[in-house]
Amino acid sequence: MVTRENIAIIIPFHKNIEMLRLSLHTLETTLCGNKPQIIIIANNYNSDELKFFEEDFYDYDIYKISENLFWPGAVNYGAKCTDKRYLLFCDPDLFYTDSWMDNLIKCFNHHENAGVISAKIINPLNNRIMDFGMGYNHFNTIHIGKNLPYNHPSTLADRRVQAACGAVFLTSHDLFDRVNGIDTMMPYIYCDNDYSVKIANLGYETWVAGKSIVYHKGNTDKNNSKYEKFKYLREDSKAAFYAKNQAKIKIDIFDCFMYIYNWIKSTGFHFQYGYYLYNFCTLLDSEEYIRLFPSLGMNIINQENITLAQRDLDQINLCDYIPTKMIYSNMPFIYFVDNFTSLQNNDLYFRLRDISKDIAVDRQCNIIFVSDIKTKLI
Repeated sequence: MVTRENIAIIIPFHKNIEMLRLSLHTLETTLCGNKPQIIIIANNYNSDELKFFEEDFYDYDIYKISENLFWPGAVNYGAKCTDKRYLLFCDPDLFYTDSWMDNLIKCFNHHENAGVISAKIINPLNNRIMDFGMGYNHFNTIHIGKNLPYNHPSTLADRRVQAACGAVFLTSHDLFDRVNGIDTMMPYIYCDNDYSVKIANLGYETWVAGKSIVYHKGNTDKNNSKYEKFKYLREDSKAAFYAKNQAKIKIDIFDCFMYIYNWIKSTGFHFQYGYYLYNFCTLLDSEEYIRLFPSLGMNIINQENITLAQRDLDQINLCDYIPTKMIYSNMPFIYFVDNFTSLQNNDLYFRLRDISKDIAVDRQCNIIFVSDIKTKLI
């Protein structure tokens, strides 16, 4: 049974002491005085980044290492510094909300075979989901529900997933040791995915807790040291993961769709039209998604593929791509895009076209009513 008393929170820290101070302030506020052991693994080749006074953090166990350990090395080091039964890894750029930790613990204790639990991780700039569980298409991870509002009804319950974001990671110390911790050959990304693969081989599950909410700066911060200095490690880390785990992961696009599809069905809505599909998606395996649409009730009667020069565009101006005669067509459309948020701010198009039956689908397995995009309900 997980409790606050048998958890060690391990925070890997590289640079930006003021960010860490603010993060710890929100942590202290949410713990209400009853806090577990907190360990800070401060690591940086540049020792000037580690010149902070321990008396400012007198309540924490601080370890200073004059090298770049990266996330895997830092959390592995931290795990060796405690004898607590459970380990909770928390990034230094997290900002915590009330009851986040208690809800994380409840999720762990509720699911018998839970091996690792993560939180619902929110973008601090727009209150949208950054991470709430991952699946896989053929070449990339699917961040299920990414960019939905943090309180979207389809994301309120705990969910079992193939992988979860390591920015918040609650696991048992024994299990962590049994799988030799985090693989340091993936220092930039996918090492958290790899951990879920390793524990799955032992019969343990990965869950995300619907009521445990934290904000994460991550790649929203241009000064984030990971994205600023170590981006060159991204492709090597991804390649290392797939070389190691290609045969162990499941292509689960359909399962990822089911989270939001089941919620849509629960509202009483039924897809009942033949749709004209505009495929803006840049994925090499986009047709794998499209083949699933009829199983989700979205029957395609015609399809047009549109080539975009960049993945995850911030904005797609629909008037530039949809012919005039089609804008005024009564036929309902599906817009298959990388991210549904790229369809926002199409005010002229939304004024000209009746989009009441139109649907947006994206590569993160979101299914969105375009009318909700127009009225900014989502």
